[in-house]
Amino acid sequence: MDILDKYELKEWWLTSLTAAHRDQISRDYQPMGYPTSECYLYANLVGKTYGETDKCCLLNVLACVAKDDAKDIIWDKTEQAVKEALNRPRKNYKDIHLALTGLIKHHYSLRDNPSHYNKAKELCQLQISIAIQAAKVFSKPLKPKGISLKKLEEILGHKPVGYDVPQIMPSHIGYKQLAIILEKEGDLKGALELSRKALKQGWNDDYKKRITKLESKLAKQK
Repeated sequence: MDILDKYELKEWWLTSLTAAHRDQISRDYQPMGYPTSECYLYANLVGKTYGETDKCCLLNVLACVAKDDAKDIIWDKTEQAVKEALNRPRKNYKDIHLALTGLIKHHYSLRDNPSHYNKAKELCQLQISIAIQAAKVFSKPLKPKGISLKKLEEILGHKPVGYDVPQIMPSHIGYKQLAIILEKEGDLKGALELSRKALKQGWNDDYKKRITKLESKLAKQK
């Protein structure tokens, strides 16, 4: 079983992409640390770990690696996978959040086209809708793998550094990009509200400066 089988993508892979597309992507996609002599997408995954992300992030990476019209095909599949993942009882919020980051950046880069501009706004709102759940996952303290924290402390003779403390939160492109969009559209109150929410939830960015700037602009309107 390879990773395309694991995520039930093999049929889509074979029918939606041309042989040339598949060859280019499978050749150029090389995860860090994986032997360059092997093709990761078709490698047997028995006994291997898959990390903290899932299908959505795999598709996100493949879209970034792909060239020409294959990009749009995979971005569409990524959005479909995200919406399917959100409908599952058990959700991998880290996987969904990161894939949405890629989708927002993709569509906003094409914002001169109204459909892409509106899609970027829609996806920002979708990412914001799961921000609280995603924040809990990203800030969750690290735990050592394969051993309890107590046992590791006994072996080392001291408390391990970096474990059991909240992690630094990443940036949240949904909050940041939508705040920028609303500000440009003249909705300063909406942009300010989003920035305050992002800051309160702990997302890492220049929200304090943005809040100060927006408050100043609003004060001048009075």
